[in-house]
Amino acid sequence: MDALEIEHLCSQLYSGTGNNDQMRTVSQRLEIFVNQTNCLSQCRLLLDRALTPYTQFFGATTLIKYFNSITNQSLVSFKERYELRTYILEYLYKHNSSLAPFVLSELVKLYARLTKNSWFDLNPNINNENYPFQTFTDDLLKFQIDPRHFSVALQILIAILTEMSVPNDEEITARAFTKHRKICISFRDTKLIDIYLFATQYLRDVIINQKKSLGLSIEFNNYPKTIHSIQLQSDYYIVVEKLLSLALACLTYDFLGTGSTIHDVDISDEHQTLQVPLVWHDHVVDGSYYQLFFSYYFLFSNTTLVPLALSCLVQLSSVRRSLLNANERLSVLNLITYGIRLIIEQPGGLLTDEKSLHEFCRLIGRLKSNAQLHELIRIDNYPLFTERLFRFTIDHLLSVHHHRSYHLSPNTLHYILSYWSKICAYLSHISKLSDSDDSSTLHLLDIYVPQIVCYYVQSRLDAIHNDDTFYIELFDNDQTVLQQQLEMISIMSRLDYSKICALLCNYFDDIAQQYQQITNSETIERRFTFLIYVLGCVIGARGITLSSLSISSDDQDLFDGELVVRVLQLMTYIQQKTSDENNQKPINIAITTTTTTDKINSTPYSERLELAILFFFEQFRRQYIGDYGRSNKVYQVLFKHLGIADEEQLLSIFVKKLFTNLQYSIITDKLIQRTVGCFSDLTHGYQSVRKLVKLDPIQYFINNHTQDLFPFLHPTSTINHTHNRNLTISSWSRLRTTFYSAVGRMLMYEFRYDDDDDERIEAFMTPFTNHCTRLVQIFKEFPDFSLLNPGQFAAMTQFNPTLASLDEIQSLIIGISRDLRGLCSSLLSKQAYTSFFDWLYPSYLPLFLKALYVFYDRKDVYNPLLKFFHELTSNRQERLIFDSTKPSAYLLFRETSNLLYIFQTKTILHVTTTISENDGDLFYKSKLKPIITCLRILQTCLMGNYVNFGVFQLYSDPCFDNFLQVFISILTTIKITHLFSYPKLTLAYFSLIETFSIVKIDYLANLSRPLFGYILETINEGFLSSEQIIQNSCCVYLDTLLSYVFRLVKKQLASTNLMNNIHEYENLFRQILINLLNGIIYSECKNIYTVSKPLLGLILLNENKFFTDIKQQLLYGHTQAKQAILSTALDNLMTGIDRTLKESNKENFTQNMTQFRSDVQDALNVNNTELLSIPVSSSSSSSSTISTNVPVINAISNSIPSSSTTAPVEELMTL
Repeated sequence: MDALEIEHLCSQLYSGTGNNDQMRTVSQRLEIFVNQTNCLSQCRLLLDRALTPYTQFFGATTLIKYFNSITNQSLVSFKERYELRTYILEYLYKHNSSLAPFVLSELVKLYARLTKNSWFDLNPNINNENYPFQTFTDDLLKFQIDPRHFSVALQILIAILTEMSVPNDEEITARAFTKHRKICISFRDTKLIDIYLFATQYLRDVIINQKKSLGLSIEFNNYPKTIHSIQLQSDYYIVVEKLLSLALACLTYDFLGTGSTIHDVDISDEHQTLQVPLVWHDHVVDGSYYQLFFSYYFLFSNTTLVPLALSCLVQLSSVRRSLLNANERLSVLNLITYGIRLIIEQPGGLLTDEKSLHEFCRLIGRLKSNAQLHELIRIDNYPLFTERLFRFTIDHLLSVHHHRSYHLSPNTLHYILSYWSKICAYLSHISKLSDSDDSSTLHLLDIYVPQIVCYYVQSRLDAIHNDDTFYIELFDNDQTVLQQQLEMISIMSRLDYSKICALLCNYFDDIAQQYQQITNSETIERRFTFLIYVLGCVIGARGITLSSLSISSDDQDLFDGELVVRVLQLMTYIQQKTSDENNQKPINIAITTTTTTDKINSTPYSERLELAILFFFEQFRRQYIGDYGRSNKVYQVLFKHLGIADEEQLLSIFVKKLFTNLQYSIITDKLIQRTVGCFSDLTHGYQSVRKLVKLDPIQYFINNHTQDLFPFLHPTSTINHTHNRNLTISSWSRLRTTFYSAVGRMLMYEFRYDDDDDERIEAFMTPFTNHCTRLVQIFKEFPDFSLLNPGQFAAMTQFNPTLASLDEIQSLIIGISRDLRGLCSSLLSKQAYTSFFDWLYPSYLPLFLKALYVFYDRKDVYNPLLKFFHELTSNRQERLIFDSTKPSAYLLFRETSNLLYIFQTKTILHVTTTISENDGDLFYKSKLKPIITCLRILQTCLMGNYVNFGVFQLYSDPCFDNFLQVFISILTTIKITHLFSYPKLTLAYFSLIETFSIVKIDYLANLSRPLFGYILETINEGFLSSEQIIQNSCCVYLDTLLSYVFRLVKKQLASTNLMNNIHEYENLFRQILINLLNGIIYSECKNIYTVSKPLLGLILLNENKFFTDIKQQLLYGHTQAKQAILSTALDNLMTGIDRTLKESNKENFTQNMTQFRSDVQDALNVNNTELLSIPVSSSSSSSSTISTNVPVINAISNSIPSSSTTAPVEELMTL
């Protein structure tokens, strides 16, 4: 392509002119540009001769893509990379004023990417240890000639900070992340503090100059008495804005090298801690930095500089506690609280800018996250600070009137409420704040917090009465925002619980009176819904006891009882009202209070109100019902008002309410899902189940769980109710598994599964028997698989039933599969499972195989069907232990093998030929999801230990061979890229490989050469995974394989195919050895005991090369002194080790490996605590300085060519 054509294509692509097909064609033509051998020179020509910014943008992005590829990085020489970096810098210097912003951003990103990728590269023509790419700060000095050039330099620094701190899209493997982490830590120790001081010095000069122009004192501790909004020239304003962004980028840097930044976490933002090294101590203690950032609020109010300055203060207030002593923490707290108080007294700059208000509230929330209450009460003017903060909370954050004048984000309110709730929660951990007698009143929380709770509830009740927008904001997204706020309010309510409960009861009684009098009750229902959520959260906080101020637990239970009484009365009233409006007549009081003979048009009165009631009872159940909830006081109140004397009576009412919801035929997914979830939660715990099965509604249900009683169990319910917008196809059907899993847990307690219970069990299984019998009748027209040979089986035609349509059969199969899967998952005893299997086989199990054959192309059928078989073959708690006189285990395995064989020959073949991997969700659900289930079935069968697989070969039964063939078919179907792109698939595969290696290693070792190489390649990639469970599975496979190989070679029994596999992939074995050693030396290796087992076999397999080429690879890039230490450590690794793979020899090697890692860490001067061994959740940081002389392992991705013609195993055995 010539230059003009590229210009035209770029303009067409990035300007958005053209339809989708044209855009796709243009994109495909331009994508080949990055694969050209002269890509670097061509992109430079594009940048030099570009006529439009689109061409410049294309040239920059193409270079970024080129250097993102690890393969291309190794092909570009040091000279080419350094020249390109110099070229970009000169290009930015000359053209910065004419570049479009999006072009400038990409060029800056390219410069940062080059700097990072070449951070540890040495100039091969100069024999020293200076790293040329680490001198970027010197290269940027010439940009300080004017504001525009200086702005570009600051943008480059920000981009470099971001690049160094956050792994890019190509640094997702463990190997690439290890390199990123070393660069990240090196940059932190050599450049970061200097950049921070550079930014803050310029920011100081700005404040001093502006104060001089206003005639104010230049002392930073003297804030202006009134806020100012200084307007700077546009160029200078951009410079100041980028200086603040640069300071913020320094403070949000990933100091631990964990691969995440402060901005990655939103929900737990208040728990973030700034893990600065010890070298930052003096700058953190220095109060002028805090005063500097506060000054930007008072001088540049109503500008975009204020949120950036407040964000810097947020990070400074989050410095790890171990960095400061008690006096220093108090000094810092005084500085921060003083600035906060002054801002609260002059809030005009906050209320006009949403971002500024949000960052200010984050700053307040961080106070309690990093300081304790006993420290806060020691600050200067604590009573005044608390009073000002209380007024600010009431007047500006909780006032609905102010919400209409400016938008207040729910996240903003979250931070201020979290401050009050956390400061109250601290009282549950202590009895006194200090040694003085009046310390319990020093905090003043008992004065202000109850008022905040009352005002919060009252303001919300008033707002949702008329404000539709506010109501939707509270109850949108499954009430996530509302529940987060109420969790904090509930903690605060325990500070003066008697007052809060009395207030809530008064609110409830007033609304209830209005509810009975007003005909149009929609607005009243809104208020009721909100108030019931409040009551539920308040009861859910029962476990929080603020011992220094609260009333006794028994008295709190009495107040809880008053709340429960009101909700039960409301629930009864709503049910009566619903019954009257729907003209319903109860038919059976045992099951529910509002059951009807015609439920076709029955519907709940108010979905949100029903959800609120369910939420309330779920919170009450967790505190008062079950294995842990015990209280007699609450039932005293319930008996006094409602005659409910004990837990069983209350449970009965609750169960009736759940069954009432399940009887509605027109109901949204959310309500029925929450109802089934509550029913399932009730059946967890021995005490709960023991009481449930005694209840009349449960006993009635066990004998009448039919679709007539519960419409959602109807197999065609999803078809009959498609007019409901909230209903998705088969959404009700998915709940059946959860529902019958809960039922199964009750059956485990109710039935003993002996001869005395046979009739009751038969009666319970009657609905399933009826459905299965109908399916048997339908499939009678379908031939029996056992009578067909493979040729006849493959030639079978499509099934055309006459007794029912295919859609109806599909609904029946999906429903019964999910029902039986849920029931089977709870049958954990041998007797229960045996009874279930005897009912299932031989009468009904074969029909599931026929169903899979018929519906092999419908993912909605074969996915639940495969999951049912996975549950059926799972040997949970050794339940698949049949009598020695029964062949049940073998029959189960045979049917499972036949099912998998059908899946292999029909479904896999169909989806492979008809569904493209580019279809995304369809590709996953149609192909990968069932394959994941099949892998799990294969694993459960192999590890179940209930079948002797040798019996099948003994009697020439092909079931086990078909079983193995399914495994081979899956291997040939899945690409390695897909295998590591889907976590569930990755875990299922490696779990199966681990089990397979334990049970059938001889089969894996003698696979054909491509399949053996496929597994070995996945093992190599698995070792680079960050998941320890995957690494452990790889270790088990490799250790078992090598032990098997060495054992056969010693006995001279190794097959030709096995030895050919070892010879063919000896380079890959050697590469795995290098990766493991690099991981032990440079990465955090928590499972060194497991890794050392296969490592010994790999070393023995490559022993001659280990002390020559492999050692040279590991020593590459280090100084001579470190090379000598590493060489000695590698030599000592095999001291006292025999050339065998006995267990005792492996144990000795593990001890050597532990010592080896310790010696290597000392040699590299790498502090384990700060660099390699710090978990993501660590809250402390070491103060040690880390050496910057840590080389990049360039050779880590290169295979070592073998010059030996002798087989490695045979070579070993001749030593």
